[in-house]
Amino acid sequence: MSAQIRKQPGRSRAGKKAKTTSGWMRWWPLLLGAAVTPAAVKIAEILPLTGAGGLAQLRLLYPFAMLLRQHALDLPEASRESLSQVMLYAQFPLYGLYASIVMRWRSWGAALVQTAAIHLAGFGLLWLLTKK
Repeated sequence: MSAQIRKQPGRSRAGKKAKTTSGWMRWWPLLLGAAVTPAAVKIAEILPLTGAGGLAQLRLLYPFAMLLRQHALDLPEASRESLSQVMLYAQFPLYGLYASIVMRWRSWGAALVQTAAIHLAGFGLLWLLTKK
């Protein structure tokens, strides 16, 4: 006699109910990233005026926009400025888009940790390029 294991409908391999998020709720991190962007851009306008400490905070807030301004990338001056401005407005929505995609397969905590790791990796690379 062989025992047959039946799969219960509506259950995943681990025995948990499958996560289903529908519609715009799937994209809330992207919407949050877009909503935060105007305030972050205003802060980025003010930080360089506060001195050397403000510039360090700007690098922490917008590592990828500042990274695109580095001479080590060997981009033309006009391209550096343009790409930096684009990244200033695109960074947080891109983080939100990434988190929205990751949350289809993992938890929001995993998406948050991965997004923070990407941000810190950008800051680390910027720090390495600006270190004298």
